[in-house]
Amino acid sequence: MFGMSQDQSTRVLLQIKDENIKNLSTKILSDGVMRVMGELTYNSILCPRCGKVTMNHNGHKTVTVRLPRVSERTTLLVLKKQRFRCQNCGKTLLAQTPLIRKQHQISENTLHAIDLALTEDRTMSSIATQYNVSTNTVCRRLTLLGKELQPAYNGLPRQLCIDEFRSTGNQMSFIAINAKTHDIVTILSGRKNADIKHFFRSHYSNKTRKHVKSVVMDFNSQYESAIRTLFPNAKLVADNFHLVQMTLRSLNQTRVQLMKQFKPDTREYRILKFYWRFYLKSYDSLEATKVWWFSHLKDRQTQEELVQEGLGLSEQFMHTYFSAHQLVKAFQDRDYTGFLKALGGVENVSPQLMTTVKTFIHRKRLIKNMAHGTLSNGPIEGINRKIKQIKRTAYGYKNWKHFIYRIRIEFLIKVKKKNPIRK
Repeated sequence: MFGMSQDQSTRVLLQIKDENIKNLSTKILSDGVMRVMGELTYNSILCPRCGKVTMNHNGHKTVTVRLPRVSERTTLLVLKKQRFRCQNCGKTLLAQTPLIRKQHQISENTLHAIDLALTEDRTMSSIATQYNVSTNTVCRRLTLLGKELQPAYNGLPRQLCIDEFRSTGNQMSFIAINAKTHDIVTILSGRKNADIKHFFRSHYSNKTRKHVKSVVMDFNSQYESAIRTLFPNAKLVADNFHLVQMTLRSLNQTRVQLMKQFKPDTREYRILKFYWRFYLKSYDSLEATKVWWFSHLKDRQTQEELVQEGLGLSEQFMHTYFSAHQLVKAFQDRDYTGFLKALGGVENVSPQLMTTVKTFIHRKRLIKNMAHGTLSNGPIEGINRKIKQIKRTAYGYKNWKHFIYRIRIEFLIKVKKKNPIRK
């Protein structure tokens, strides 16, 4: 290894495997760019036009090839390509190498490095800057790679999770994933029922759609009719995360309405304003012995005493608090009996919570299906979070195809992470 010549060392460093590239030498000018000089030549070949071995050397043509960076320096390969001319028919051509495609200036190693960079959460302009290419080149690699990752449409899982997210512009898009493996099944540019029906009917047979047994969704009634039509054998399952979120949102709205009844400089206002997190905790989880210093109140209390003082400001708020947390516990434990018991104990609560309770009563069957299983929309919420991060990193997308290609690349191409190598 240590006995390599300069030519061999340069070849290993730049990952040049073509033995026809010879006489490699390196120089760095004042612009800081590393230029590697080399020659590409080989013996006579068959003429592609007349098929005779009459191709003779006919000078050289110098081309500049962009290589991946070396030691954070822009690296160029200045390659003198051998020119051939057929004595029989006059056909001329240049020597070719696997390092770079014909009539291209960007090496294959650079293109593969761009593909690898597209799997990371980075902007296309930063990738273009690193590899000394234009953003249009990165877009072309994105499109090429995205088209190769088209879904197979060869079946549907038994359990589906569905949701929506904001995509290009202000448009809302539909997403469905496998509830068990968390693989993306489809992402549609719109969320209209007509578009959803058209997609599943055109890509999956009725027999395949009947294979779906469960569909997890939030309480967006827009999808219910379409899901029942497309998947006749599927049970609709409520997402317990959204159930908890709806309940606590109603409790929080009740707290805000009560808070607005007091002046901002009063103790009552401060108890409800600055310590709202304690009201989102169940009464049993509050600290009952440890005394805390609450700077906005200029007082020392336990968490339990603070919440008791806040609940004592309104009997309706107190009933809303205990009823809401009884519902939350039933949802978290997936206890349908506890849910029915909590519904029976709802009285003298705020209009906000009563509206939510009426929704729960109307969707009681979906909640029962949730309680009898372990499925939730947690995986799809995590995927939506990553999709939002992709969009945020790029400062938004105007082109839907670029957006969906980037999502496929980041989710479907798994790059194994390696630990730092120190020895």
